[in-house]
Formats: sequence, structure tokens, C-alpha cells
Amino acid sequence: MFADIYSISIPILIVLCINGGFSEKCPFNSVCICQKFKGKLFADCSDKKLMSAPVFSDNVIGVNFSKNLFSEIPKTLPEKLLYLDISTNALVSLNHSSLTLYRSLQNLSLSNNKLDDIPIGTFQSNVQLRDLDVSFNMELTIEVIYNISLDLKNSTIQKLNFEKIQCTYGVSQILKIDHVINLKYTQLQELNVASNRIHSLELGLLSLLPKSLRVINVADNVLSFGFYLMEVSSLGRLEILNASFQHSFHQVDFHNFFDKKCNDTRKPSCNCLNFYKLLAPVPNELSIGVLNYTLYLPRNAKKIYIHDNLLKVSIREFPFSPNNRLTHIFAQNNIVYELIGPFTGLLKLQYLDLSGNFCKFINKKFFQHFPSLRFLNLSNNALSQTFRSDDQGELFMNLRHLSNLDLSWNRIAHLSEQMLRNNINLQILNLSFNAMSKFNVEIVHMTKLSILDLSNNQLVQLNLETRSALNQMQTDSIDVHLIGNNLICSCETLDFLKWMHNSKKIHFVQKRNYTCSFGTKTSVLFDELDTILQQLEKKCSSYTLIIVLMTILIIVIMTTTVSRILYRFRWKLRYMYYVAKEKYKGEANHIHIGGQMSFRFDAFISYADEDRDIVIDLVNYLEKHNGLSLCIHNRDFIPGTGIADNITNAIHCSKRTVCFMTKHFLDSYWCMFELNMARMEAMYSRSGQNVLFLVALQKGIMKQLPLQLMDLVDSHSYLDFPEEKSDVEGSETVVAFRVKLGETLTTI
Repeated sequence: MFADIYSISIPILIVLCINGGFSEKCPFNSVCICQKFKGKLFADCSDKKLMSAPVFSDNVIGVNFSKNLFSEIPKTLPEKLLYLDISTNALVSLNHSSLTLYRSLQNLSLSNNKLDDIPIGTFQSNVQLRDLDVSFNMELTIEVIYNISLDLKNSTIQKLNFEKIQCTYGVSQILKIDHVINLKYTQLQELNVASNRIHSLELGLLSLLPKSLRVINVADNVLSFGFYLMEVSSLGRLEILNASFQHSFHQVDFHNFFDKKCNDTRKPSCNCLNFYKLLAPVPNELSIGVLNYTLYLPRNAKKIYIHDNLLKVSIREFPFSPNNRLTHIFAQNNIVYELIGPFTGLLKLQYLDLSGNFCKFINKKFFQHFPSLRFLNLSNNALSQTFRSDDQGELFMNLRHLSNLDLSWNRIAHLSEQMLRNNINLQILNLSFNAMSKFNVEIVHMTKLSILDLSNNQLVQLNLETRSALNQMQTDSIDVHLIGNNLICSCETLDFLKWMHNSKKIHFVQKRNYTCSFGTKTSVLFDELDTILQQLEKKCSSYTLIIVLMTILIIVIMTTTVSRILYRFRWKLRYMYYVAKEKYKGEANHIHIGGQMSFRFDAFISYADEDRDIVIDLVNYLEKHNGLSLCIHNRDFIPGTGIADNITNAIHCSKRTVCFMTKHFLDSYWCMFELNMARMEAMYSRSGQNVLFLVALQKGIMKQLPLQLMDLVDSHSYLDFPEEKSDVEGSETVVAFRVKLGETLTTI
């Protein structure tokens, strides 16, 4: 039974005394409230303005005298007392006999009194002491640590609290080996020396501390970097190191500053001449600069607190010993403006807080070596550009076990879709208080997502992909925060509003306080969402028919316009196509000699097959009597080549094109193709030269030309074939026609 009682600390006893189910006024006095626990009594006499102790029965083993007016430790308490809290009283000094009566004492709190000295021998008889708190006695100074540790070196002490035993303002202190040298004989587990203006530790001090230490608190001092930091690894069982709030500013109360005098100057109790002898010189190999270094942590270290230290640094490559067990790093509220890294060796790190560091840049490889990281806080920085440039999701690529990511207050305007592509175990994503107008991050793979905080951005709505992904989540309920955004109630966002209204699985936090702009109103509360949806559905449905009709009309107009353009320029487009095709094949149609183009044929003869006899007879005459080289399709076209290719090639290889116009010619598709290709050749390849020559084999045939070809008759002369039958061999008109045609083709 007593073993269980002995394991209870003072704070737990206070809770039992005040909140216990069996609290009642103590039977031996009416001032205190007693709590019975396993046959023993704990008396709560706190805040009663007591100056002397009431009488207690012998079965009282714990007394809470905090917030009273005691100027000395009472002598009338039960001798078997285990727990005594006499904090926040008026104690000024202790002497050798103050605690000699209470040899069984295990937990003692003297915190927040006016003690200015604890002489050697005060705790010499209290060898059962486990927990001693002398904090917030600002005139004790760290010199008292030597006195207390000397008294307790053979005790069972486990927790020592020396917080704030120096005045707030004054010369900074050095914690020396002589102060703590006697602690090495103890099994101390927790040591608190916070708020004592300590700026460094004597080299060798950490190595002399008891190996049983699990917690060290050096917060709120003015510690600077030194080689003593390398000795931390000697504390093999250390689990928690608190070095936060270094160089912190303490608020000055100018009204009382000069009235309340705090004197913490005194001669050291120990022989501090050893201090100068024990200061080890810096090894030569370190004084010339360390090139290869590794920070060795205590093998059991789990949590390190280095937040609120005003550290202005750019974190570059930093290797830790690979066998460490560190799980938590609290490094928020510093000035870590760059995270370049990489950090290596932190294979078991699960919690990393880098918030409030004015950080502007993170290297994409910084988080490569954090395979176990589950919580990452990067809030309150300026990382907008870093996230904008991470379009492939390289920054968090290796954080596959990450479950909680806080990127709030980072001025983020844009995030890429792939930024979180590998974070499949993400459960909480906080992007609040940024400047995003769209949220396009792919989240469909985050099947465990339970909280998505997008509050206080500039979002108009969530896109369809995000809504579908949220609907597919495996979690039973998802909290989505959208308050403080620029939501719009319009036809464009109607589907989004319906989704919000109908979603059962998704809980929109503070949904009734959401606002959106609607019509001429500046904002409308979402508690009227049903009414808003009804109005929008009525308004948007009237536009549906108009939108459909306008869409059809636009398509018809566009189709008609494009068709007319294509029809108008159909021959030009065809010509350009075939010319480009020839150039692509690399066919040489003509060559330049002396600045003049030289053609393979003098003329290409275009005619209908029904007029073949007349034309062939004329071709034979011209080739025989005028020495012309003429191209006709039934003789000179290349077998196996497309008709259109043959035609365009023949026109391009001929100096001129002669078309024999008849009714059959006008009715023939290929004849008209040849005529139009010749027109395009004249316009676009011959710089407007007259390369097209028409011959009317039938009277009045020119009047039957299509309107788009009438310009050929108006701007170009043509030859009429004689009305006499062509088979009259000696006809003067036929002979004259042949001569005229031959001269024309020869001279031009």
C-alpha cells in the first residue's frame, strides 16, 4: 500500500485534495480540507492566509500550504510527512534545522517564496527526498545548486527544479562543473535550470551529469553555441531536451521596476578556481574548421524543443548520428529563412514544427530523408514561390507516411495539381489564410483524408474533380472548412451549391456562417441556402433554351461562313496543295537559264475526249511545222500517277496552257479542273503573266462559261476555230487558224 502512495507526486495530491470524491473538512481542524486515499489523509490548507500550522493527526502524510503567509517551515507537522507544498509564501531563509524533523519527506515544494539562501546542510537529513522544487526564488542564484547537490548526493532525488533562481535582469551566468559535480552520485531523472540568464556551460559539465537523466530544461536562458553541445550525446538516457526561448525579451514593469530590488550577487559556495583549470582548450583540428561533422544525439533522445530562439540561420546539410531515436523537433518561431539541407539520420522523426520562421525557400531535396514523418507544420512562413515552382510534387515526394500537413498563412496563390501526389496517408490538410482563387490539387489518392481546411482564401467554388474526390473518400465523415472565401451564388456555381446542399458524408464546418455574393446583394448567408437554390434554379432554367439556341445558331453561322470561304477559294487551296506536294517530293518542274525560266513543254493542250480528232490533228501540225513541244494527256501523262498530280505537273512544266472550249469541255470535271489550275498557275506562280490561252471550237461557247470564269473572256483575247469543217484539208480559214495559233505559241 505504501509503495503506491510513495509514487504520487505533489501536483497529483493537490488534485486529489481539491477534486476528490471524498473531500471533507479535516476532523482535527476546520480550516483544511482532507482527502482520504488508501487509509491516509492529504490535507489541503492552501490560500487560507495561514501564518502558523494547524494541528494534524499522525495519519496525515501530505499537506498543501501553498498561497499562505508562512515565514518559516512549521515544526509541528507529522514526522512521517511525505509531501509538503509550501510554495507562494513568505519564506526568507532556511537553516540546518528547518527540515531535520521530516526525514521521510519525499516531495517538497519551496517555489515562489523570498528565499535568498539555502546553506549547506539544509537537506542533509532528507535522504528520502525525490522531488525538490526551489524555483522562482530569484535571489537564490545558481550558486545554491552546489549547496543542494552536496546535501543530496546520497539521497534518492529524481527531480530538481531550479527554474528562475536568478533575477530577470543582470549579467549572464556560466553554469560550472563545481555547481553540479555532486549530482553524478545521484539517480537524478529531471533537471530544470530554466530562466537563469545562463549563457554557456563549462566544457565537461554535461559529461559529468548523472547518466540517469531523462529530461533537461534549459529554456529561457541566453545560451550561445559552443563545443559543450557536442557532449549532449554522453547523456545516454536523455529523452527530452528543452532549449527554447533563448534570448527572449522579458516585459519590464517600469512602475515597479525601481521599487522592487532583486539582488542576486553573492560569492560562490564552491572553489571556482577549478573552473579556469577545467576549461578544455579547443583542439587544433577543430580550431581550423570542421569539414566533416556528425551531430551525435543521446541514443534515447525523443523530443527536442528549440523554438522561440530568434535563430537567424539558413539550414544547410546537417548529418545526425544514424542510430538516434528522435521523434519530435519543435523549431517554430525562429528566423530560419532557408531550408536547403538535406538533413540525414533522422529516420524515426515523426513530428516537425517549422512554423513562424519567415522562411522563403525550401530546397526540393530537403525532406528526402524523413521516411517516418507524420506531422509537418510549415505555417506562418512566406513559401508561396516555393510551392508554385513545385509543379511535379518533388518537395513532399518521400513523405509517404505524412498524415498532418499545415501550410496555412503562407500567402499561397497557386498550388500545382501534382504537389501532394505521393502523400497517400494524409488525413489533415490545412491551407487556411492564403490567397488561392482556385484549388486544383489532386486529392483523389488521399483516401484517409478527414479534414480539409480551405478557409479564408479567395475561392469561388470547388471544381468538379475535387468534389468527386471528396465523395470517394473512405472516411466516414470529412470536415471541409470554406468560411471566409469569396463564394458566388450564380448559374456557373449552381452545381457546386447543390453538391454542398446534398452532401451527407461531407460536413461543412460553420456552414451557416458562409456567405456568397448573389445578384445585387453584397452577400447572402448560407442558412438561406434552400431559398438561394430555388431562385437560382428558376433563373438558370430560363437561360438554358437561349443558350442552346444561341449555340446552334453560332454553329450554323460558323459552318456556313467556313463553307463559303472554302468554296470560294477551293481552286486556290487545291492548287496550293498540289504545288506543295510537288515541292515536298522534290520534283524540278523548270530550271532557270540566264535569269529566264526554261520549261519542258511549250504548251499543255487541254481538251475533251469528244474533241480528240480535231485537237490531235492540230497538235500534229503544230509540232511538225512550228517545232513546238506540246503536252497532251493521252500521250504524255505518267502512267500510275494520279490524274490531278499529272495535270498540275503538266501545267507547271509547260510555258502556256491552251484550252479548246466546247460544250463537252464545260461538262467535263477534269477539263474544268485543268482550266482552273491553269488560272491559279498564272496568279500565284507566274506573277500574273498571261499563260492561259483559250480556243473556241464551237460558236458561242464563251457565253456559256460560268460567271467566275467570265473575266477570262473580258481580260484575255481568244481564237475562234473556223466554221468550215475541219476535214477540208485545204481550207484557207483552217490554214490561217493553224498559222495564227502556231505563231502565238512560238512568239510568246
